[in-house]
Amino acid sequence: MHHTREIPRERWADYLLLLSAVERDQQVRIQAAGPELGDQRVAWNLPLVEILVEEKGSGEGAIEVTVGHPGEELTHRILHPVHVWAEESDTGELECLDIEDEDHVKTLISFESRELLEEAPAPA
Repeated sequence: MHHTREIPRERWADYLLLLSAVERDQQVRIQAAGPELGDQRVAWNLPLVEILVEEKGSGEGAIEVTVGHPGEELTHRILHPVHVWAEESDTGELECLDIEDEDHVKTLISFESRELLEEAPAPA
């Protein structure tokens, strides 16, 4: 059974900083979905670099998700986030981060299970 909890806005920066440190290099999938946007695949099976809240400048309050390999990073920005939810397994392992913006567009960051990655056969 999974449980979902909302991260309070005042804790976003600290939560995402800690999450970035703990989950760095973890394989993630990023999807965006919204009423006008439909379902869009943003990134698939790329290592997480960081997730952060912009704290200054014109982008203040935006959330940036950076994934990829050195020199080939991709950054996805959520300009006006209003909610951040963490979906966790029974064991407390983060499975998905759900960020919703003011236009009701959701960015889903799915974390690949470490167990599944360890069990996967090595490429030939």
